[in-house]
Amino acid sequence: MPKDRRIRKTQRAIITATVQLLNTVPINKLSIKEICSLADVSRSTFYLHYYDATDVIEQVHNDIIANITSVLDKFDFATILTNPEPFLKHVFDFLQKDLDLYINLLQNNFHSDFRRKLKGMLENKILQENSYRYRDRTMFEYSVCFLISGLVETICDNLQDIGTPKGNMLLQSLTNHIKGGFAV
Repeated sequence: MPKDRRIRKTQRAIITATVQLLNTVPINKLSIKEICSLADVSRSTFYLHYYDATDVIEQVHNDIIANITSVLDKFDFATILTNPEPFLKHVFDFLQKDLDLYINLLQNNFHSDFRRKLKGMLENKILQENSYRYRDRTMFEYSVCFLISGLVETICDNLQDIGTPKGNMLLQSLTNHIKGGFAV
């Protein structure tokens, strides 16, 4: 059953406030009082939804991974390699829906562990579902690691360009490199 609109709005305010504060305050110094003040919610409302600031971020990370997994589930890895543009377009569209949040979240040094977690999830999913196709499993693992690391880091480092002409160039460049290697 979908969450009530008021609950989603409250959680969104708490998430936005937490991520915004993380740009200036380390998570271990972040107070619930600051989050509540910026989100314009009471402490009891905060604790109704989250245990602490780390719980807020962990739930956001889990939601992102679940959403990206659902995008990945729509595509076969072999298809992504031969025609990556539809997959990348889905990822860009997903990110664009809440771009400011993702820029703050994924370009903050605090979230480097999340980038590793995201890359690991993507690599594992691709390896589990496709390794039977390749004789040289080690080379396949290296290739998947290289591809996923490059995609995640490039997209995260250039989030501000998504939805702009420069973002369209990034999408096209990534598509061309995946399909044809790195020849210019």
